[in-house]
Amino acid sequence: MPHGTRPRRTAAPGLRLCTSCYHDLKANLMELPEIYDDCESALHPKRNPTMQRVSGSRQSPGIRLDEGAISARSSIVGFLASWAAMVADERSVTRPAHRSPGVLADFLVTHLNWLLAHHTAADFAAEISELSHHARRSAYTQPSLRIDLGQCVRSDCDAVMTTAPAAPREGLRSREVSCTAGHSWQPHQWLLLSRQIQQKQSQQKQSQKQAQQKQTEQSPTTRGGRS
Repeated sequence: MPHGTRPRRTAAPGLRLCTSCYHDLKANLMELPEIYDDCESALHPKRNPTMQRVSGSRQSPGIRLDEGAISARSSIVGFLASWAAMVADERSVTRPAHRSPGVLADFLVTHLNWLLAHHTAADFAAEISELSHHARRSAYTQPSLRIDLGQCVRSDCDAVMTTAPAAPREGLRSREVSCTAGHSWQPHQWLLLSRQIQQKQSQQKQSQKQAQQKQTEQSPTTRGGRS
């Protein structure tokens, strides 16, 4: 073999892809449900993650979700469902009962050899390669998402509260809310915490407004002009 040339890849028996490409594609396909779930970790607001939109209120900023993660999750389901439908129609088999990524991916894995022998195999391989690349970026290359929530809501604490990714438990990713003094809040406490944050922010704004009014009242111009 001439120096600097790559060995020519040949298609696996009965398939339109080489053995290496086949295994890579199968791994990508089986990983999509996991990436779909991990994208949920990126579905967090850019600020004030615990704040909930108040029904009928235009003053609350509400939750601002990461559009890249939303798009990735939608694309994963759309890709899997579309190809599963094609396989089911052409093979005259029952379509998957659910549109969940895990069920759809398992269905495609079951019929993978048939699919990769199909004349659309190259299209399927190209689509899953591109989808996996973009979905991984949405799921795993997000910022640290350590967000400042302001002063702790505890009356005797002036430490800073933050929200940040928590250590995975049993393979599941989650977030934690805590302050630098050691106070922490579990997910079931976040709704109450969001209300407390809103209340504290309102009190702080009111205090600032009163301080500004007091300063204005004490200024020379408001006491009859300059001497």
